[in-house]
Amino acid sequence: MQSNFTKTVLFLINGFGVASKDSFDINFNNTMPNLSMIMGNYLYSTLENINYNYKNGYRNFSLGNDLLPTYHRLESDTNFGNNKTILNIAADAINNKTKVQVFCFLDNESVINQVIKIIDVLKTKGDFPIFIHLILRQKDCVDYDKILNMIKKIEERITLYKNVEIGMIAGERVVNKEEYYYLFSKEYGEKWPDYTRKINYSVTKQIPPRQLDPFYIHPGFKLQNNDISLFLNYEDVDCNEFITKLRNVKLYTLFPMKAFSYAINIYEELEPLDYLSKKLEKFNLNCLVLTTEERMTSISYSLNGLKETNSNHIKYININDKNLDIDNILKQPYHLIIFDYDLEGFKEIAKLKDFLMELDDKINDIYNICNQNDYNLFISSLYGIFKEDYLVGVDKLVKLDYSLEVPVIMIDQNYPASKYFLKYGTTYNLCNTIINSITKDESVPSLIRKKGFLSYFKD
Repeated sequence: MQSNFTKTVLFLINGFGVASKDSFDINFNNTMPNLSMIMGNYLYSTLENINYNYKNGYRNFSLGNDLLPTYHRLESDTNFGNNKTILNIAADAINNKTKVQVFCFLDNESVINQVIKIIDVLKTKGDFPIFIHLILRQKDCVDYDKILNMIKKIEERITLYKNVEIGMIAGERVVNKEEYYYLFSKEYGEKWPDYTRKINYSVTKQIPPRQLDPFYIHPGFKLQNNDISLFLNYEDVDCNEFITKLRNVKLYTLFPMKAFSYAINIYEELEPLDYLSKKLEKFNLNCLVLTTEERMTSISYSLNGLKETNSNHIKYININDKNLDIDNILKQPYHLIIFDYDLEGFKEIAKLKDFLMELDDKINDIYNICNQNDYNLFISSLYGIFKEDYLVGVDKLVKLDYSLEVPVIMIDQNYPASKYFLKYGTTYNLCNTIINSITKDESVPSLIRKKGFLSYFKD
């Protein structure tokens, strides 16, 4: 290992995050005193969380928030009217006298423009029904005002077309629940033609948009054989369970969906330009990932830029090996060592707390070894856990919502907390910060900022 590089350890407690106000309190401070001590004495910040499982977490960490370059192709495509897939959708709808069901995530006005762009081409080919189904991903009730404005803009723009309506609206958290499928397949569920009342009620009850129960505005969207479903899946919201319930439906997507090889794509997915193994190769760095056997393939896929091949710069070992010697592992000639732990899957509060205390002991051991050897240490999480479940020891249905943001702690003696801070960012920014920590290469962007008034305005 090159001596001018600083060995860096990333200790991941995936699922660990900032709790919502109505979440069941695990009380991390009491359960993990070593982590609490470190958090209070070193650079600490939170990161934006857009991930809800370790697969999405590693993909964002490696590739960045702009995961799917295909999304931008839809915006910039000046020849979209000749897109063969869109023309085939129109032909299928006409020949089979079926509906086109468009699913999109109502993030911003660009989404509206893209949906209208698609509808504009479809409606020039024939008069068949199109229903737009909106999925909300926003985390805060203050976003409802913007959401209402966007829905009204969609309504205004689709008045130019015959037989185009908004069908269902739901939060992303409920798209895999049975009530969403029943609403779509049978039109059984809440109907709110005046959707402002439903949204105002949700504001009153402090229900975040992403947890909004499904409802519909206009009837007639009920799923029928040979209907066409077009998923504008430019962000990886997990709709897999819902999609698997769709039968006798032609499935189209914006980009390839690995889990559904039969889906027809508008565009082929573009190869990512930047990802972790490419960074490692650039600086000739070696990385060791300690994770479970069943996660290695998926993690490798993300760290290698969505490729099935393994990088020569990344090795994996089983984190559950009973003979694992952490002291010896940290002395191995790797520039980056990632410990991959996860809080998902626990049904008993007592066992979860035992696991957290076990992790806290490991953190303390690694912290001491890093201090003794001048290694850098990051402690973070790549996604925040969210689930509603019956937990043994609580004996009632509880909500675990630690998905608002995820923490990041950085221990580097060159950056004392009295003089530096970590800027708010994403897990992709964390990845770059770690590479910067290893190489000290100024061309690699970092979240580290020197304290001072102007530093808050620095990109």
